[in-house]
Amino acid sequence: MEAIIKQLRHGEHGVSNVIVVMLSLVLIVVIVANVVLWSYQMNQFDWERMQEEVEIADARSGTSFSQWFVADCEYTIDVGSEIDGSYTDTQSAEDGSWQTLREEGSPGTPRYRLFMNGTFTINMESHPLTIIQTVDILLKYNASDTGEKFYLKAYNWTAREYSYEGFNDTSGSQPVTPGAWIYYSVNLTGHWRSYVRDNGLIYVQILDEKPESPSGNKTQISIDFLGVRVKGNWTSFTLSNRSALTVHIVSLWIINASRHLRYDVDIFLTAGERLAYIRTDMDLPSEDFLVKIVTDRGNMEVLTGR
Repeated sequence: MEAIIKQLRHGEHGVSNVIVVMLSLVLIVVIVANVVLWSYQMNQFDWERMQEEVEIADARSGTSFSQWFVADCEYTIDVGSEIDGSYTDTQSAEDGSWQTLREEGSPGTPRYRLFMNGTFTINMESHPLTIIQTVDILLKYNASDTGEKFYLKAYNWTAREYSYEGFNDTSGSQPVTPGAWIYYSVNLTGHWRSYVRDNGLIYVQILDEKPESPSGNKTQISIDFLGVRVKGNWTSFTLSNRSALTVHIVSLWIINASRHLRYDVDIFLTAGERLAYIRTDMDLPSEDFLVKIVTDRGNMEVLTGR
């Protein structure tokens, strides 16, 4: 009996040893796995941090122009017809493509006319109404003959009609040479508020003035660019991501001899992206200063200004 009891106790001791060894192995495996994972994550983070390359290309305060806001969607042609292209071909003046339209007979009158309009939206988040001083409209076009004069109008939300009342130029644009490219711009002066809704919406219209009789020619017009921009007072930063990774900028500093101001930001720049970042709640010092940005990976970039 004593021998049996001793054997059982010996067996229990062996089982305990096995359990301790197994638990120790599990614990070691977990620790090693966590160390390896942490090491991998740190190596990945360090690699990504070294790859980041963000640049502050410019910083300025005062009166500035926004970027051009182009058509949101295809133009509406009230009178006329589309020959070639689409609204996307009118979003850049240097891309070598454009949209071509032609006059057609207008309802009720035996004349060839062209009426087309587009929808544009000013970004109210970056350019709130309180900082806008005026609005520009720019058209780059050519026409097949010199007998036409073209006008730019905008929808007046107060008068509820297309108008150019208050524009700096209401004389229109008439080509001198068929097929020659022309830049025609108008400024809405202090009357801009009647043409821009609270949400930034503005409707722009192109129309001709001298309608031909049915025996005349249907004038063609090619539109290479049509856009609107605002002029106002703000602080702008031109940021550029020169790496192949998406960069997240989390803070911006303005530093000079008398102050160190930090601003929280939340800016994502995709690979190769260049962005104009607008702030209306800050001004750059008139004396020497530094602008510093910090990314969520801990990288910093500094621009010296004066």
